[in-house]
Amino acid sequence: MFPQQHFKLTPVAAMLAALSVAYPVTGYGVVAGRADFVIGEVEAVAPDGIRRPLAKGGVINAGDAIHTAGGARAQIRFIDGGFVSLQPGSQFRVDEFRYENKADGNEKGFFSLLKGGLRAITGAIGRTNRSAYRVTAKAATIGIRGTGYNAVQEGDGLLVNVGEGAISLTNNAGTLVVTSGESAYVANADTPPEFTFQKPSTPPAGFLKPLDAYFSESEQRDETGGLAILPVALISGPGYALAYAGCNNSGNGCIPLFIGGLSNVNATFTPTSQLIQYDDGVESGALGSANVSFSAADGTIGWGRWSGGTTVGTGPHPLDLTVAGSTFHYVVGLPPAVMPTTGTATYSLIGGTLPTANFELGNLNSGALTADFLAGTVDVNLDITFPIAGNYAIDAPGLTMTGATFSGTGNYAFNLSGCSNGCSTNIEGFFAGANASRAGVAYTFSDGFGAGDVAGVAAFTENGQQPVF
Repeated sequence: MFPQQHFKLTPVAAMLAALSVAYPVTGYGVVAGRADFVIGEVEAVAPDGIRRPLAKGGVINAGDAIHTAGGARAQIRFIDGGFVSLQPGSQFRVDEFRYENKADGNEKGFFSLLKGGLRAITGAIGRTNRSAYRVTAKAATIGIRGTGYNAVQEGDGLLVNVGEGAISLTNNAGTLVVTSGESAYVANADTPPEFTFQKPSTPPAGFLKPLDAYFSESEQRDETGGLAILPVALISGPGYALAYAGCNNSGNGCIPLFIGGLSNVNATFTPTSQLIQYDDGVESGALGSANVSFSAADGTIGWGRWSGGTTVGTGPHPLDLTVAGSTFHYVVGLPPAVMPTTGTATYSLIGGTLPTANFELGNLNSGALTADFLAGTVDVNLDITFPIAGNYAIDAPGLTMTGATFSGTGNYAFNLSGCSNGCSTNIEGFFAGANASRAGVAYTFSDGFGAGDVAGVAAFTENGQQPVF
């Protein structure tokens, strides 16, 4: 636990201490997370009023209120894999936190946004029990469906935008569900939440990161809060491998449901490693009027999802991603200069997009990959769940390796008892990084009696090779 130091209370600390009394919490002293990144003056105030300056690596305990001064920022990684990026002039409190490395029904993450704004991605808490996670503000309580979102408190009002998944806004006047790409505003606790075209300003505009119990990623910023030059950034240029999957939803299902794998791609990235264009000389795609609704990268491999507009290019493009259920998932990386030709390697999941079905988002729960470089084969296993349809276990053994790429078909089990409409899964993938330290996979399948047409991507790291975030 972070050693406590005694200071004379400043007016800000005294106010936060008073707020801690006004909003009682339980489980004081329980380690909830750590500060992944801090710039400027940031304090953590314990429920008893003891304050301490918060630096990178500093422990956040249940009951702590975190204050960022003007121009200051803090990014917090919770032990369940959740992530919160606090904007300047914000006050955020960990009301109650309970997580023991498993989702067993006893986990809990209750927070309060007292002032200012945040960007957040939820972790394991709330995946199986939505009521286990909430963020309370003056105007409404934010609940989740497994998501990444932005929120800003403006006086008594609350403005939110959802990047991935969905949230619920609940107050005395009712509940509004806000899904990927949508924004909503709540004027006060007695006014119904309503949709708006306005989006909360939570600069700098970087990508939200998927965090789970196995990895973390923190933005690196310069003294002004802008993006620093990152040695781990994906740099625009030729030579990339790309795997993609998605659908162009006409309202009657994904038409077409598509998947592809490309080599020697000229890729264009934003400064935060978001893929916005690719071209292999035959097939090309560009973001167009669509949005990068989610992305992440570790400098060797990156993954993300486009939605909410019309893309341009050839191949499966152009895509009208404004229709519900339409989406384009990608995973991209630089293949190794020399591929291993002997031995085997096992890989663990480091992240991926939320899988999409015809009309709902799912969760990528787990995954594993094994490569036999001598035999030239790859085995892929993924476990995904949809709130309505249920669980799918993908098993794709013996995929054929060609150089740094691999592809083939596998099977899926539906709710652990076979499948409801065929069992075939399509896989496209590649290896990336020195000594094939990473792997990327795109997958699709169609289950007409369950989730419908499903697509997603996943990224893996070779066991013993730690990703750099």
